[in-house]
Amino acid sequence: MLRKVTLLFFFLILLLCGHIFSRPVEIMEIEIIGNKNVQSKKILKALEIKKGDEYSEEKVSEGLQNIYELGFFENITIEVFEVEGGVKVAYVVIEKPLIKRIEFKGNKQFSDGKLGREIESKKEEPFDNRKMQGDTEKIATLYKEKGYANVRVEPYTTEDEKNGMVILTFFITEGKQIRIEKVSLIGVEAFNPRKIKKKLETKKKKFFKQELLDEDLRKIEAYYKDRGFLKVHLGTPMVIHDEEKAKTFVTLFVHEGLKYAVGDIQFQNNYVVAAEDLEKDLEIKQGEIFSQEKFERSLFNIQERYAEKGYILMRSNPEYLTDDERKVVNILVSIYENGMVYVNRIHVGGNVITKDFVIEREFLVKEGDPFNVKKIRRTQEKLYNLGFFSEVAIEIGETGDPRRADLICQVTEQRTGLLSMGAGYSSQDGLLGTFQITQSNFLGRGQRIDLMVEVGKKKTNYQIAFTEPWFLGRHVLFGVAVYDTDRDRDYYKETRTGGNIRIGPHLTDILSLLFTYTYERVKVYEALAPYKSEEGRKDSSNFTTYLIRDSRDNIFDASRGSRNSISLEISGGILGGDTDFVKTFISSSWFFQTFWRFVLACQLRYGIVSSFPPSTGVPIYERFYVGGADTVRGYDYRGEIGPPEGGVIMLVSNVEYKFPIVMEKGRTILQGAVFLDMGGSWRKGDMNFTIGRGEDQLKVGIGAGVRFQTPIFPVRLDWGYGLNHRPGEDKSQWYFTIGQAF
Repeated sequence: MLRKVTLLFFFLILLLCGHIFSRPVEIMEIEIIGNKNVQSKKILKALEIKKGDEYSEEKVSEGLQNIYELGFFENITIEVFEVEGGVKVAYVVIEKPLIKRIEFKGNKQFSDGKLGREIESKKEEPFDNRKMQGDTEKIATLYKEKGYANVRVEPYTTEDEKNGMVILTFFITEGKQIRIEKVSLIGVEAFNPRKIKKKLETKKKKFFKQELLDEDLRKIEAYYKDRGFLKVHLGTPMVIHDEEKAKTFVTLFVHEGLKYAVGDIQFQNNYVVAAEDLEKDLEIKQGEIFSQEKFERSLFNIQERYAEKGYILMRSNPEYLTDDERKVVNILVSIYENGMVYVNRIHVGGNVITKDFVIEREFLVKEGDPFNVKKIRRTQEKLYNLGFFSEVAIEIGETGDPRRADLICQVTEQRTGLLSMGAGYSSQDGLLGTFQITQSNFLGRGQRIDLMVEVGKKKTNYQIAFTEPWFLGRHVLFGVAVYDTDRDRDYYKETRTGGNIRIGPHLTDILSLLFTYTYERVKVYEALAPYKSEEGRKDSSNFTTYLIRDSRDNIFDASRGSRNSISLEISGGILGGDTDFVKTFISSSWFFQTFWRFVLACQLRYGIVSSFPPSTGVPIYERFYVGGADTVRGYDYRGEIGPPEGGVIMLVSNVEYKFPIVMEKGRTILQGAVFLDMGGSWRKGDMNFTIGRGEDQLKVGIGAGVRFQTPIFPVRLDWGYGLNHRPGEDKSQWYFTIGQAF
């Protein structure tokens, strides 16, 4: 009985103590002890706890870690004292000594300043032994890159007893600068050793660098595996540095093995994609020599196919089964599909001016959709094509659920507005005084406003336009424009006053329709022969239908994809007006990335126009004129290609090869181009596809130019040389224009 009472009493005491100590304890004071060079304010700020907070061992320990991360202290301890109303927390610190100065001894190849910039340790900063060891390696690496293969770097410190600071000294024994004397390949029989040596960076008379040798070994291995030697093995290289002769001898050992052809390729555990579809992604075929590079591309193609279906976690594991007797390799590819992943949330960030909905409406995948990588990649291209952003990054965010992932879109905005007053120049219109307001992202809603006034000797232009790319919340373009333009065409003068209204639904991501109604009043005056009969004023009422397929990756500087369009324009008839004609125009542009950012661009355009009663001919200002910056460079805009009064049929082809000159943040700012243009225009029934100087023959121009990408539009300067000029014509022309050639 007594034992039970004692145990009960003890249990009650424990409950009472637990109740007392479970009550919140307040931090009454925080003290920093031992600091000399680092201010207490800086340490207290790093703690992230303050007087009056509830005491927590976890928070106090996190504060200690935060102080360590400042990098000024060798040791930190925590002391906690009971005081009236709570506790006092004291952090006792032992500071690292500061570096008084850094010295270099024995260095001749590099100056003290150069070495000082290379290392991480700095004067008047805390001394850190790990930094010192890292700096030792950096100095040694710097020397080895210049051929000092046997360099030795020895660090040591001395303490200044007066102030407790340290002097950090690096003693350098440079040795001799050694160059490679000979590179030998042992075991190479299937190929000419010289051919392999040409691919290596480790060459005679160069400095020896271990990292280059390691890369060369990977190159040799890849070279063999891409030519059927699946089991090639490279032994440990032998590198001999002869300090006395200042020469390095490198010997590489190659064990070639057998050369294999491709045997059977089979797939297993593929349930979502049929084997015959996976076989379409293979870049290697049965019977041909095995290539590791082609096979790895094949596996990437397969992964892309799965990723387009939402299986972004899919993995493949190939097993190589070699038959040495037949010298073939059979491959079994195990597929681990790992289930479909869905889009959880879409997060947009980085946009300051642009509204979230302007970005979100461009996404081809929505929340809850399967994670389609192809559509996400295309979404990124569409966002770039808006012209509002210099950078667009779309990343995958984890959610804790392996079957759901977030999409995080981070953008960097660029200037989308232009206000300019001054002088401009056009190759066609000469010197112009200009006032221009352009805003392609009005109020951050993706709308475009253009206001332009141009006044010059050959052109006067007033124009205002508005474009809404998503009319009434749907992906339907809507736009209106009014203009008044007076232009000297050399052979006659022309005034156009009118306006248009445009509406165009997007049928798919890359396919769209556009309908345009235009009404304008055109006056031709002061005409010379053969244009004299065209003088007068006519009203034009026309309707144009466009079908456009645009798969370009970047509409401002395409590197792949195409833009194809066909348009049908009808003027007059039931639409009214004084001109009656039908015009059909076909355009096809294609872009191919040859290597890196070198792009081959090709374009073909064809147009035909004909009148119908009561009109007896096509107005002069509706005919086709070939020549100049936008058709065949190297010839005047009018008069040097085709009939002088303009043709009713035209054909133009252009080929450009573009390459980057200046790049910034991964984007091309200044670009070079070489080109070949060919084209002609004809009266009805006079088409001639031969090349020559005749009026009815095709003309060819060649040349080169540069393109400068501004935040608003590209500017290009081209020089063209005509190969088929008639006597008396200038053989070359300069063109300064806005916008890409195509």
